[in-house]
Amino acid sequence: MREAIHEYLLERPSGASIGELIDLIFTRPGSDPEMGPRFLQALLGDDERFAFDGELRRWRVRAHDCLAEPLTAATFVVVDLETTGGGPGRGESIIEIGAVKVASGRIADSFQTLVDPGRRLPPFITRLTGIDDEMLAGRPTIATVLPEFADFCGDAVLVAHNARFDRAFLDAAWREVLGRPVTRNFLCTLRLSRRLLPALRKRSLDSLAGHFGIPCVDRHRALGDARMTAEVLFHFLEALPRRGVLRVAEALDFQGMASDGRRFFCMLPRTAVADLPHRPGVYRFTGEDGALLYVGKAVDLQQRVSSYTVNSKGHSSKTLDLIRHIRGVSVEETGSELEAALREAELIRALQPPYNVLRKHLPRIAFLKLSVADRHPRLSLASRPSSRRARFFGPFRSRAHAERALEVLAKAFQVRTCAGRLDPSPDFAPCFEGQVGNCSRPCNRGVADDTYDLQVRELIRFFDEDSDDVVRRLEVRRDELSERLQFESAARLQRDLDMLRHLRKRQRQMSWIVERHNFAVLQPGREAGDFAVYLVVQGRLVERCRLNDAAAIGELVDRVHTRLTARRPAGLAAEEVDGTTILAAWLRDRGESDGYVIPIDDVPPDAGAAAERLPEWAAALHALLAGANAQQSAAR
Repeated sequence: MREAIHEYLLERPSGASIGELIDLIFTRPGSDPEMGPRFLQALLGDDERFAFDGELRRWRVRAHDCLAEPLTAATFVVVDLETTGGGPGRGESIIEIGAVKVASGRIADSFQTLVDPGRRLPPFITRLTGIDDEMLAGRPTIATVLPEFADFCGDAVLVAHNARFDRAFLDAAWREVLGRPVTRNFLCTLRLSRRLLPALRKRSLDSLAGHFGIPCVDRHRALGDARMTAEVLFHFLEALPRRGVLRVAEALDFQGMASDGRRFFCMLPRTAVADLPHRPGVYRFTGEDGALLYVGKAVDLQQRVSSYTVNSKGHSSKTLDLIRHIRGVSVEETGSELEAALREAELIRALQPPYNVLRKHLPRIAFLKLSVADRHPRLSLASRPSSRRARFFGPFRSRAHAERALEVLAKAFQVRTCAGRLDPSPDFAPCFEGQVGNCSRPCNRGVADDTYDLQVRELIRFFDEDSDDVVRRLEVRRDELSERLQFESAARLQRDLDMLRHLRKRQRQMSWIVERHNFAVLQPGREAGDFAVYLVVQGRLVERCRLNDAAAIGELVDRVHTRLTARRPAGLAAEEVDGTTILAAWLRDRGESDGYVIPIDDVPPDAGAAAERLPEWAAALHALLAGANAQQSAAR
């Protein structure tokens, strides 16, 4: 039990309260408020590794005694390293150490030396630092320099900007020269800046120096950067007491806290993350027992997984809880962002990881739905094209954009937006839209059924046939308002006209998905000469397959025929919703180089006639495949 408490307190430089330790030992400590303190005194009081701070009423380990002193009285050593690059795990090494000792709020001493790495410097490092091979020739090695630097540091707390980098190199050198790891505590000015300056967008040393008005002298030389970091530290030492942080141990705890007020830590090995590919794919996080915790997608797997190892203010409480439980990661390259999104949805539906919220992984899109099968068609919002008894317009980038389009279209064509079926009656009181003239009021027979049908057909013709009747009416109305000097009303009408033109142009581009046409998407696959094909029939993503030779094209054409002639239910099945939604968002957002969209003409009901049409599509796909192969080869 003592060993468990000792390990717990080693992770908490400022110690732990009696309540914390009692909760650590007992599930329910009991009703006697004095039992806990007496128990801890009996358990830990005669062990020299532990000490009780009567003022703060906290237990801590004596290894952290030096951290209990006030920030104003503490001694810090601010260190900066110049290296051959990368990280120590990649064979890189230190070429310069610069450090300043800070005591009583001022710089008291300094340390600076070049270090012979025993190898030639990369040209990039020479350009960055100004240090060249001639300057390092004959300089002492790290075996000579490190003991001198350790003596200079004494028992002081080390400080660095992005301390993870400097600590990794010092730890490697400590192990090589002194035969033990670095056990010193590090304050990191980068981590402190995230807590103390949350509004600052950039937190590089240059950015912090600019923020505080610190001159950049001898930048990218170890001693110059150490002095700049010390100046940043002075500003933070003034700010920390205003946040209730008065002691060194509290500052160490403060820099490690996440946005939920708990200590941030991620147990993923840095080497495992560094070796991940910079490619699209899906990643899976597992816990201590190997159980699956979370599935996600990424355009860049290494960059995305690395984001979980950083204490970011953007992490939600649930994400922070996930990060604290992660022990392992595995990845699967997919070749494209689209395939990564589809594979993620597939895995989440099949495996149901506990940290994935159902459907939260899907892109947020919105459609407008015109219920043409109703006697009095209604225009409304929809989250997906889920019915063949309606016309759909979209998808829109956000629900707010869809709501604005709904408002403009309903007012321009006088169609209803109210919910439910109508039972028209002259005695019925119309809704607000009908009262203000944005709807022709079929509910209370304010418009004849035939006239309302014409309004609906005009809306459909506006998109299908480029009918400009409504545009001309609105332009005339706009000009009349301008002539009457009602410029604000004219400007609002002009914005409506701009929206209508944008909607029509966008609908033409997106009609393959919203009008349930048949098409295929071709994208480069994971390997050279390998392509991914997505087959969409009646607006559904019905098949995903790989394509890499002419024989595969022939087999795909056969499957196209089977899919096109098969009867399908009116609505989307649950398993079809994810793929259809993801593909709609991809079509909405795709760039010119993201893939190739191939229309597939409707196959006639007669099988012989259908067979005559399919070779045309096969030939087009052969040509497209050859062109895409050539493009990939040229890119390589």
